[in-house]
Amino acid sequence: MSRLPAMIHWGWREDHPFRFLLALVLGACLGIVAMIVGAAPAPAKIVSTDGGSDAAAFWTVERMRRARPLDVKVDGAAAITQVGPAAEPGRPRLVPPLGPATASASSAPVTVADPTASTSRTNGAIFIETPFGLGRCSGTAVNAANFSVVFTAAHCIHTGGSHGFWLARHWAFVPAYRYGQRPFGAFAAKWVDTTAQWRRSGSENFDVGAAVVERNQRGQLLGKAVGGTGIGWGLKARQVFNVHGYPAAPPFDGETQQECPRTRFLGHDSLSFLFPGPLNLAVDCSVTGGASGGGWTIRDGVLNSVTNYGYDDDPETDFGAYFGREVARLYHRAAQVKP
Repeated sequence: MSRLPAMIHWGWREDHPFRFLLALVLGACLGIVAMIVGAAPAPAKIVSTDGGSDAAAFWTVERMRRARPLDVKVDGAAAITQVGPAAEPGRPRLVPPLGPATASASSAPVTVADPTASTSRTNGAIFIETPFGLGRCSGTAVNAANFSVVFTAAHCIHTGGSHGFWLARHWAFVPAYRYGQRPFGAFAAKWVDTTAQWRRSGSENFDVGAAVVERNQRGQLLGKAVGGTGIGWGLKARQVFNVHGYPAAPPFDGETQQECPRTRFLGHDSLSFLFPGPLNLAVDCSVTGGASGGGWTIRDGVLNSVTNYGYDDDPETDFGAYFGREVARLYHRAAQVKP
């Protein structure tokens, strides 16, 4: 089985129109060519007022419930290996978590009872209007100097490869989402970006994206309203992760936050060796479509991966990107953007 370095299946549209699927496959093939010739990636996307400031009003309860997962499902079963570097070369770095201004090991996910709790409110659902319909992913608020950074999967922002395109219209992050409720409001994207390698090659080893969001309807910055996880890069792959997200494909409905607590590192996806970049990570967690971009945290709230994809024949294993130098560069770019 071979794996294209861009999206294989889009789980958020049931009928999979041939013209769109063909376009995505062709885009993936062009991405391989671009990877070979070293094409330069597109610059970060500055979201226009047409797709940014009115996003909160656009996302009604009915539209949020209609949104379908923007997820990657790979045919076949996973092959996991323990062989791989303990950490990407470079100096490991940790940015500590940020508490909100208002705040005083099974593979089966458990429903988070209170998504507004201080340990859960940094996680949320992402909603995007795409050329193919209403889409959704998961994301995490991260501590940054501008109090406005959300991390997610790159494929929730850009389709990958040098001929890919941005998914940024009406892009909004809803922390602590639950049954259409927005307890902290909605935060519309002002700026979105991915790792440069994702935009160059579409390699799933670099499937990490970030957004800088505007203030909510109450005039609050994201970090002031809900806080933010820490973030770490260059760390050892073998960690114990808490996997968060909003899976929307059966048996889930996307209306509640789910978590796989203290899930262990299983190894690396063997197919990661075929593509450039640090090897993807595998953990025990049976999330479904909609969980893409959901944060993997370690050490009491330090983001260290995000959900990227799964295999059709291995529903209990979740795969996420290793956080290395490309992620560090993405974080620093996002943290410098004025919300």
